[in-house]
Amino acid sequence: MTKMMEAMPKFTGDADIDFMKQMRTHHEAAIDMAKVVLANGKNADTKKLAQKIIAAQEKEIATIDAWLKKKGA
Repeated sequence: MTKMMEAMPKFTGDADIDFMKQMRTHHEAAIDMAKVVLANGKNADTKKLAQKIIAAQEKEIATIDAWLKKKGA
């Protein structure tokens, strides 16, 4: 959790941009946690969920990146 908090972008004062940047960092942390489960987990259900989380979060990161680029942020 500390690593994620340290990686959080600084607030700009624009609620929309701040939300998107914070969510991107949050999604990256979720992917990192899911990768740990894939590498070290023993439960098939947990691994299956981790794979779904990675796929979903990667799609959302792409959406966020496109939005931020469009806004010049």
